[in-house]
Amino acid sequence: MTNRDTPLLVANWKANLAPAEEVALAGQIATEATRRETKPGSLMIAPSTLGAVPVASLLAREHGSLQIGIAAQDVSALEPGAHTGEGPAPHLLGIARAVILGHSERRDLGETGALIGKKVARAVAAGLSPIVCVGDRDREATTEQRCDEVRAQWHELMESAVQSGSSLAALIDVGVFIAYEPVWAIGSGDAADPELAGRVAAALRGLITDEVKVLYGGSVRAERASSFFAGGGAARLDGLLVGGASLSSESLLDISTALGTSR
Repeated sequence: MTNRDTPLLVANWKANLAPAEEVALAGQIATEATRRETKPGSLMIAPSTLGAVPVASLLAREHGSLQIGIAAQDVSALEPGAHTGEGPAPHLLGIARAVILGHSERRDLGETGALIGKKVARAVAAGLSPIVCVGDRDREATTEQRCDEVRAQWHELMESAVQSGSSLAALIDVGVFIAYEPVWAIGSGDAADPELAGRVAAALRGLITDEVKVLYGGSVRAERASSFFAGGGAARLDGLLVGGASLSSESLLDISTALGTSR
């Protein structure tokens, strides 16, 4: 989706906007991205379920050169069939390239690591890149405690994914992302320390492979965005998962500019 030298900026719109508003915002973002000469492939948008199709259609039809990706915000753990209200992974093909899974807001609604692992397996089988979220909840925890918590989350969901027919090799092959999102930082206006985020990234890579791409999410703002990319080696970050700041084209592109992906 993006090369190692170009950070990926993922805009998670959650359930903030109606579909018509999402289409309008996507157009504003694309127009501003063109004006700022944003690097193709450096942006990804995760609209609501109802907004994904019209947003994807607009971007492909009118702004294809920007290569703005579409990510779903969730996917069903079930295969296509008689499952009222579900959104099976294969139904996203041609619309989305990736899907956010295990976000803390989904976990707060009762999703377990076992369920998330099943969703990961379904996404991988459909050829979608999972953006798998893990994160610690205690603001006062030590770095090692945080690393232990995210390792445990990863092990739980991967055990379930393997039981559901997937594998670590399959995740790597389809292009898995891991998003470190400390729960205490989300919506607080207070992002985690970039050095801490880098140490957690290194811990996650130690479980998987040095080549896995790790994103940071949690109260990201333009003024601190570039500081998350000071680390090197296993402690490097490959992009940002942005919530509230992505609801404004200007604030989102300010972050992109800070990352060096826009002029």
